[in-house]
Amino acid sequence: MAVERWPGIEGAREARDVAAGAWRASAVGEVTAFAVGDGGPRSADAFDGPRADVDGAQTVGTEAGLLLAPVQPATRWNPLDLGQALRSIAKAPPASGAVVVPVGDEAPAGDATDVWGGELPQMRRALAGLALRVLVTADRPLLGFQGMSAALRLGREADPAIAVAAQEQEERWRRIAATADAVGSRGTLLGPGRLSEAPGSGAAGGLAYCLAAVGATVTRGIDYLADTAGVGDAVASADLVVAVGPRLIPSTLDHGIAATAARYAATYAIPAIALTPEVAVGRRDVMAAGLSATHEGGPGAAGLVDMVGRAAQTWARR
Repeated sequence: MAVERWPGIEGAREARDVAAGAWRASAVGEVTAFAVGDGGPRSADAFDGPRADVDGAQTVGTEAGLLLAPVQPATRWNPLDLGQALRSIAKAPPASGAVVVPVGDEAPAGDATDVWGGELPQMRRALAGLALRVLVTADRPLLGFQGMSAALRLGREADPAIAVAAQEQEERWRRIAATADAVGSRGTLLGPGRLSEAPGSGAAGGLAYCLAAVGATVTRGIDYLADTAGVGDAVASADLVVAVGPRLIPSTLDHGIAATAARYAATYAIPAIALTPEVAVGRRDVMAAGLSATHEGGPGAAGLVDMVGRAAQTWARR
């Protein structure tokens, strides 16, 4: 069981404990449950591990590396604070593993370019010793027809003010990318050559792009977090993979724990199911994602317990 989050329950670890307890109370058979977070700025809260404060951020140590989160109680990254935290970590980098910044697709609390703290080349030199990853939950590039400006207009194409704002945003980032692409892009034989055209670079209001420009590798957030939590290893001996997460809409079906659980399950030819407050996609989409079934439940601990109990009675071996 991999738990991303549940409405009405504060954190992934709390939701994990509720869901695992409900399964054990309702079914014959054992459940191994993991909190994985949602890929957003507060994903580190889902992990047990040594915690520390650095300038502008909190860190959680894992076997795979150092996960960063904004200083409590913030739920969004302040780019200035994040840049300062990365500089501080770079002065005494971890002995092994990556420094991981989950951004999801949450717009930062400030201008994303402020993470550079001035000049991009200087920031790249300051962070050159870090193995840096940025975790995203969107495939959107920074620029182009599928880029940030398209996301801003989506569903509001008839609004002239939105059209003007989208065009201004596109032009501003194009000017930034004219310099940053030359510094941060990597030569490649496959895929886009320019960083601003790379999938995921437009996530989190361009913060993913700004981190990639200083050397970060853009990574699917939920996959990385699930691997770090140990879900993949546990699936090898499982009969069923259960994903507990938010309402299923196209974006969460693409980048949420349900699709990741289905990919794990497919490796071992076992079923995967999604437990969710609401299914807002079609049955064909659910099947295409590799899920055998979905179960809906109400918010809060009571709703989660009731839904897990029904799913357990349906799927558990006896």
